[in-house]
Amino acid sequence: MYGQTLTPLQRRQGRELRRRSNRLATQIARIWRRSDTTSIDEMLRTAVPQIVAAVRAVQMMTVEDALALTQPIMERFDDTSYAPAYVADVRAWAGWNGNGQPVGAMLMESRAHATRALDMGLSLDVAKARVRSNLVTIARTCVADTQRSASMVAAKACSTQSLPIRVLNPPSCARCVILAGTSSGGFERHPNCDCTFIWAKDAPDEAYTSPDLYLETLSDDELARVLGSKANARAYKDGADLNQLVNAYRRKGSVQSAQWGGRRIKYTLEGTTRRGAASSRMIASGYANDYTKLGGRYTRVDRPRLMPETIYESCARTGRDPRAMLAAYGWIL
Repeated sequence: MYGQTLTPLQRRQGRELRRRSNRLATQIARIWRRSDTTSIDEMLRTAVPQIVAAVRAVQMMTVEDALALTQPIMERFDDTSYAPAYVADVRAWAGWNGNGQPVGAMLMESRAHATRALDMGLSLDVAKARVRSNLVTIARTCVADTQRSASMVAAKACSTQSLPIRVLNPPSCARCVILAGTSSGGFERHPNCDCTFIWAKDAPDEAYTSPDLYLETLSDDELARVLGSKANARAYKDGADLNQLVNAYRRKGSVQSAQWGGRRIKYTLEGTTRRGAASSRMIASGYANDYTKLGGRYTRVDRPRLMPETIYESCARTGRDPRAMLAAYGWIL
């Protein structure tokens, strides 16, 4: 499992969660096709009750799995036996999403995706496809939330001292990778995220939830895919800070292209404010002069923060040391 030495039960749980989610996505696509008419509202009225029934069935299987496996997984990591203080009702999660809202109501809100598509002048077929995609995303996220919630309930029945330790269910995206191994009461996740928790009193060394331990097991192509580009993967191997690389894309539009000095460059806005990790380094190294407000909410350095791709291109052309330049732009800390 990509370098994570988890228990066989934990690996099985991750695989089964993804299989169920994939089967559910296929089932939803089939229901949507069978409901096809010229009216998206009518399609939703026909399809949503069937999708809710399918989601409920998968949720109950997922809860049964989580309730059955959480205790033995904890006993393996904590090296002790537990006697659960209570047994949860598997039906309690069926039909509800991770925020406690009815699944059916969430699915019906997919209508907004069709409205936006049609308002943009897109075809009815495109609008239908966007609704279907959102229905699948809602269902997948709901099932994953169910697994995490049920495992929490099962864990607390065994020990109120146990902590949730985030583990990956590879292949994983960069945003999830940098959160691996964190322990908190909340769970940051994107749509379709199927990362899980290990519940244990202490972070088990053998769980290997460390981002670096995961990334070290990937091939060059896999690493480039996770980090967004071959240049980012090379920068990571050259010592760039993982959080800096991933957070460069934190907001939509953070990474941009422009003409600068007669050449096409790629740069990011992240880390360039007064509080940013990169801005002070850029000024200290002479790559920027001062802070300025060019519009928008924040005061930023007066030069673009070059992405690794542009840095390597520049160094290949000028003969400069790429590691020194990566440090000057706040990639190597």
